[in-house]
Amino acid sequence: MIGAQIAMTVGVLAAALSQGKLVGHEVDYIVGLGGTGAIATLLYLSIAFGKLTINTLNAYGSLMCLATVYSCGKQRVRVSQSVRLLVLAVIITLATAIAIIGQHSFLSAFKSFLLFLLTFFTPWSAINLVDYYFFNHQAIDMEALNDPNGKYRAWNVTGLGVYLVGVAVQTPFIDSGFYSGPFVKMLGGIDISWLIGLVLPAGLYYVLRKAQSAAAAGAAISR
Repeated sequence: MIGAQIAMTVGVLAAALSQGKLVGHEVDYIVGLGGTGAIATLLYLSIAFGKLTINTLNAYGSLMCLATVYSCGKQRVRVSQSVRLLVLAVIITLATAIAIIGQHSFLSAFKSFLLFLLTFFTPWSAINLVDYYFFNHQAIDMEALNDPNGKYRAWNVTGLGVYLVGVAVQTPFIDSGFYSGPFVKMLGGIDISWLIGLVLPAGLYYVLRKAQSAAAAGAAISR
């Protein structure tokens, strides 16, 4: 939090001093403020400290996500410290390489990447919301989430299948900096992939889960 606050404070001060010159030329303007001497030292230390703290959290978050994926469906998994350090080193190396390769257009590429992530987040959110409000009735058994043999099982095959369908059906409608679907021009350059990725997976998951629940209830009665 301290590192992020320092970086944001520097950005606010730079914007106040720039009189409108900062927009569209952020990196060049910040670098131009440095020059030499005490101001340059303070500026570089602020940037370095901010980047160090936030990227430490980013690397930790990536490690925890990978550990969660690896341990999914297993009762108990222990990852040694040496393996954790190795994975962290690989993550940091890859991230640094990507930043260096794309340094000349990093901000625009990063913006396009963040928007492209909606392709994967939107159907995931739709499925979770439908499952939470219509089938789990806003009540989640936290202990069962960690039990691969519990009522949630290790994998929700229906949810995963609908998720993949939700990602796939969006691709013709995506308009991003590095990919434009074949239907974008027909729609006048409008990106409606997020709407399709929200509505279609939600409806499909609801129908399939309803059918599953009805089949399970019928099987229970026949017994």
